[in-house]
Amino acid sequence: MTAEPVVFGREAELGELRRAVASVVDCTGGALWIEGEPGIGKTALLSQFIAEAALKGCAVRSATADRLTQRFPLRLVLDCLGIGPKSEEPELRALHERFSGAADVPVPSVADELSGHVAQWCANAPLVLVVDDVQWADEASLLVWQRFERLSEQLPLLLVAAARPTRSHTELRSGVRRIALAPLDDAAVANMAAKLTEAARIGPELRRFLAGAAGNPCYVGDVVAALTRERTLVATDGRAELVVGVAGVPRPLAETVVERLGFFDSQTIGLLRMAALLGPTFSVTELSTVSERPVSALVGYVEQVLDTGVLVESGLQLSFQHPLVRRALYETTPTALRLALHNQAARVLQDSGASVERVGEQLLSSISLGDAEVDDWGLDWLVRNGRALAHRAPACAAELLEAALVPLPANEHHRDVLLAARALALVQLERSEQAHEFSERALHEAADPSCAAELTWYLVWSLTARRMADEAAAVIAEADATAGFELRWLARMRAKLAQAKLMSGSFAEAETTVDRALAEAHEADDDYALGLALHVRGTARARNNDLAEALVCYQQAGSALGDALENVDLLLQVLSNRMMLLFALGHAEEAGVALHEMLAIAERSATPSRLAVVRLSAANHYFTVGRWDDAAAELQAAGELTAEMSSHQLRWLHGLRAMLAGYRGEREVFEQQLAVAGEATPDSQENAGFLMVAGVLRAEIEGEPRRAMGILAEALDTSERFGSNYVWLPILVRLALQTGDEETATRATNACVQGATVGAAPNILAAAQHCRGLLERDPITLRAAIEHYDKTNQPPKRARALEDLAAVLAERDEIPAARKAYVQAVEIFTHLGANWDLERAAARMRPHGIRSPRTKRLRATTGWEALTKTERQVALLVGDGMSNPEIAARLFASRRTIEVHVSHVLAKLGVRSRVEVAVEATGHRA
Repeated sequence: MTAEPVVFGREAELGELRRAVASVVDCTGGALWIEGEPGIGKTALLSQFIAEAALKGCAVRSATADRLTQRFPLRLVLDCLGIGPKSEEPELRALHERFSGAADVPVPSVADELSGHVAQWCANAPLVLVVDDVQWADEASLLVWQRFERLSEQLPLLLVAAARPTRSHTELRSGVRRIALAPLDDAAVANMAAKLTEAARIGPELRRFLAGAAGNPCYVGDVVAALTRERTLVATDGRAELVVGVAGVPRPLAETVVERLGFFDSQTIGLLRMAALLGPTFSVTELSTVSERPVSALVGYVEQVLDTGVLVESGLQLSFQHPLVRRALYETTPTALRLALHNQAARVLQDSGASVERVGEQLLSSISLGDAEVDDWGLDWLVRNGRALAHRAPACAAELLEAALVPLPANEHHRDVLLAARALALVQLERSEQAHEFSERALHEAADPSCAAELTWYLVWSLTARRMADEAAAVIAEADATAGFELRWLARMRAKLAQAKLMSGSFAEAETTVDRALAEAHEADDDYALGLALHVRGTARARNNDLAEALVCYQQAGSALGDALENVDLLLQVLSNRMMLLFALGHAEEAGVALHEMLAIAERSATPSRLAVVRLSAANHYFTVGRWDDAAAELQAAGELTAEMSSHQLRWLHGLRAMLAGYRGEREVFEQQLAVAGEATPDSQENAGFLMVAGVLRAEIEGEPRRAMGILAEALDTSERFGSNYVWLPILVRLALQTGDEETATRATNACVQGATVGAAPNILAAAQHCRGLLERDPITLRAAIEHYDKTNQPPKRARALEDLAAVLAERDEIPAARKAYVQAVEIFTHLGANWDLERAAARMRPHGIRSPRTKRLRATTGWEALTKTERQVALLVGDGMSNPEIAARLFASRRTIEVHVSHVLAKLGVRSRVEVAVEATGHRA
């Protein structure tokens, strides 16, 4: 029998508390320390625990400390034991009279006497003592509590203390079991919100809004309550959702959230407001600069906000753990003051040598409301830094430059520079139509020939992006006939035209055009033009299946582009194509090195939109090679860039997330990602293959293999190629055979074999072997595919091929060989955490009498045992004193991936610093 649940998402923690109660009922005492940030649910968890302990026959006594408790010696422990002037027992009232003014009473003698009473109570029934908010406890009470801890080793006495994270009380925490309350996961937040709104489920927009609470149940409750009061929630068919048009944080909600920070003094709140102005992530140096305080003066404040979890470490920077808190602090800062502070921040950050995007963000925020205009200082800064800003933060640049251009006279001598910079920002944002219109209009205004030539380049870029190759060719022809037109711009435009012709299938014209572009690029000595032309040539060679020559072209393109800022996005495209080609050719290790190089460049210099694409590419690669923890970390990091993604990139993100969650058996996340992705649209088909496979996975999980097969069969029938169809053709063959559709299995196999004949990439050959081995029930062919998957480091595909081999061998009644292949598959699936694959494989083996081997699975949600293999590696390297960049280099991962892993390690271990991680790692190094 258990009490009515009052908490969400705390099954593991409640389980540990229930086991402690069961132990004390069996006369084995102990002590627990519960730790978590303000609002994380410590008190709710204790309430549930106290109710359940009482139901189990325990005598329960409890108390909660507050700020005033520290002023009165023994206050907390006396309250907990029920010793007070209104106690029902005369003996306890007498103790109160003796100890209430205990300034002169020696603590050891008090501890002895109270321990005697506790021992007497334990003789009558198992005793549970609970104290909450121990961070406010008086020192005398803590000393007595330590005496009780020693007593719990001998008596049926269970001690439970709860506190916010703090650097003090180390004596109380050492030697006791610690339960760290991590933020609630998405599923628990959704369940809690549904309960609060009295709905069966919540919609995607409300889910996104609640993400700002970062899993803090107190803030989740605040959000739901505020939205309900504001009447911005609507319930339809049992689903609670935000009404259309809700944006920002409602003022009452912002004020409530700020009020919850009342445990900070006004100085700390002021610094947090300054930090909120800097954005979600900032450095201590930036905070020092804008607050005009030396770093040494910030030490105490920073430690305090880190201890309480309002701020968390994010690599070498700090960030708000709860976006909702940052928005609340920001929105409740008076508007006039906020704008002035942004302007001041832009200036001091510029003077301190901050990056152009940091200065640009502040400058844009200073004019974001009302009729504010870019001032003279800002205009001068944009003239000098507009192009760099367009490369580093194009969305910010486009908006800021538009605001600067509106009031600027047509004859102003700096106007041409700003026009060119804004056109660049628009093409960088891939707003092709807008860039086309703006470039044409700006060309009529531009007086400077150099700026006009640059604008012509952006016009051609936008035209080719809109698949208007003939119009682009006409613009190039006119430029070619213009005397004095700079050759470097002609070379770039010609290479871009060649790329457009290649994409449209005009291969002969593309070859002729790129040859001329290469000649012009060499003559003009323009790195960008040369790199673009070589990139186009490499793509042409790849399409003609001359993969070796394509690799050479990509290598030459990368060398030509170098590390210039304006070349970064193109360089990343080149590296991405090279990485994928290396992997397709079976050079998995070289592909990994190329990916690591690509991530390092992207994190250092890429535009946000390009960084998002690189992260998605990295997640895809990590998923393929079985580094699923790293794939999840990259997807989490990519999820921070959704505002920079196109519709097809968003579907790529949700598709990969859904696939990973589906294979891992995380049903709630799986369904949520499929729901958020929505239906396909004409402009979102690219990279939709991940969602297609996720849909197949859903049908299989729901026990409908025929529907799963139909999804892939339709894609095969319509010749839809979502990326590379050889990735999913073996799945189609398996499903077709499973449902008795030999004809579809044959067609799928023939399609894969044909692809292997046309293009001899080893990965396609392996897929063809996989399909043929399944269709022909041939173990030898399947083993050949398995060997390739092993050589090219593709554990997921290898495991599925081993599973298929086991099924084929079992059908041939070769049971010992089938069992061996099955055990190998299970080992890989278990290592990956592929719970759905384990279920499917077990179901396929069961009819043949082959039972699942016993495997160890992680069940803990907190502590060292909850860490994944990758997280343990990271924790041990942190213990070795390595920085995040050093760990990234060691593990061939991105810096941000390591930051995500470190944040997971901190949360699961319930610690706040790398030093504490190192201590934990040292204890578990063996």
